[in-house]
Amino acid sequence: MNPLKDKTVVVTGATGFIGGHLAQRLAVDEGAVVTGTGRDLSKVPFLPAAGVNMVTVDLRDAAAWPSVLAGQEIVFHAAAWLGSHGQGEEAATINVEATGQLVRLAAAAGVKRFVHISSIAVYGVPRQPVITEDTPFNEENDLYGRTKAAGEQLALTLGQELGIEVVVIRPGMVYGPRAIGWSVRMVQLVQKRVPVIYGGGRGHAYPIYIDNLVDGLLLAATHPAASGQTFNFTDPAVTFKEWFSYYGRMCGRKPISMPLFLAHLLVWANDRLGLRLPLSRQRLDYLLAQSSFPTDKAETLLGYYPRVPIAEGMRRTEAWLRQEGYLE
Repeated sequence: MNPLKDKTVVVTGATGFIGGHLAQRLAVDEGAVVTGTGRDLSKVPFLPAAGVNMVTVDLRDAAAWPSVLAGQEIVFHAAAWLGSHGQGEEAATINVEATGQLVRLAAAAGVKRFVHISSIAVYGVPRQPVITEDTPFNEENDLYGRTKAAGEQLALTLGQELGIEVVVIRPGMVYGPRAIGWSVRMVQLVQKRVPVIYGGGRGHAYPIYIDNLVDGLLLAATHPAASGQTFNFTDPAVTFKEWFSYYGRMCGRKPISMPLFLAHLLVWANDRLGLRLPLSRQRLDYLLAQSSFPTDKAETLLGYYPRVPIAEGMRRTEAWLRQEGYLE
């Protein structure tokens, strides 16, 4: 029996990568009655074709949401400030204030469960070998990580106060067809001969294939044990050398390496001279960290397991990249 069949579901940020895949899966494979929201519906013509009711609405427009949430049973909150649009001050408005507002409005509308998509970025640069859901957040985190942490904490607190079931999901580096950040841009970096491997590439990447993440999100929405919980979702860690080797083979080019001493020199010059280079101290530390984010909690409580291994995920990603003209 499909627990989501005929359930009324809202997906915020359905015009984005994660939200788009999730809304499509809910409508096509799960038989849910899906409403997707976003600001530019032209980006996802496949969703109306799949039976998703698309609504143009800004996350910050409190007056518009009661009609969207009326009669809904589950909300998946995928919309977020990612640092790629607007000014920095929008981060707290969208990732914290608007998230809290949406939880309040969902509770008032009688929504049963609110699945909030956060990020492993809440932990900042990994400082421990194993990162679990109980690992403290890094207070020296960047703006995105800090606001995502504050947003999920507010959502959980409001869930307890208002009686709505809140579940927080912290994905890793989500890749796959239609992924811009962790697929298209990875290819572009390799093609442009930008250095992407530091210190031999022994630091760990924390990927998760989009279908594996959606599997986890569906469990978070339906499993009784998920209510009030947080879950890390990553596939098994790989080194950055291995991560970029997949994209290098797609491009027919060897990813460029930079000696560690030179990377440290560039970071020093960046800090002292204000060069605004993309390689900051925090970014270098992240690329060199060798941690893991096991999914033991999700496996134990929800019965989760990642169905798609990285070799197959990259094969599907490559097929899409070629189809869309990103690869020759």
